[in-house]
Amino acid sequence: MYTIRKLFKFEMAHQLSTAYSTACSEQIHGHSYICEVFFKSDELDETGMVIDFGEVKALIGEYMDFWDHSLVMPSDMPKEYLKALTKYNKKLQIVPYNPTAEAMAKDMYYRIKKLMRGSANPDIADKVYKVRLHETTTGYAEYEWCSSKTG
Repeated sequence: MYTIRKLFKFEMAHQLSTAYSTACSEQIHGHSYICEVFFKSDELDETGMVIDFGEVKALIGEYMDFWDHSLVMPSDMPKEYLKALTKYNKKLQIVPYNPTAEAMAKDMYYRIKKLMRGSANPDIADKVYKVRLHETTTGYAEYEWCSSKTG
């Protein structure tokens, strides 16, 4: 089995609707994110690669730029608060979940697979193995699809 990883960096702010730390739920705050996208394959393509790193960047680089310098807010925040933020933020992303690293890693995983399914070579979507999202230098969350449930 071959595994490759492509790393993307972006700066992003968010506010959580609920969290253990009130520093995360009572105000907007930002992080320097690192997103790692992993690809796996039993076989290499005709060029001797799982997928060319340049192709990965061409397929999902714009999507990663979408998050850079954006403000991500959960949709369950007070409507008047979101309305005020919308007025003054051109890169406001309102998501239907609490934007934790875990939830964002899952969302990114499925969005990346969807983007790749829409490419000239949709089979590469099957090579997307997992997404690891570093929120800080000491903490990350990762999501990978598993066909069997544990517990």
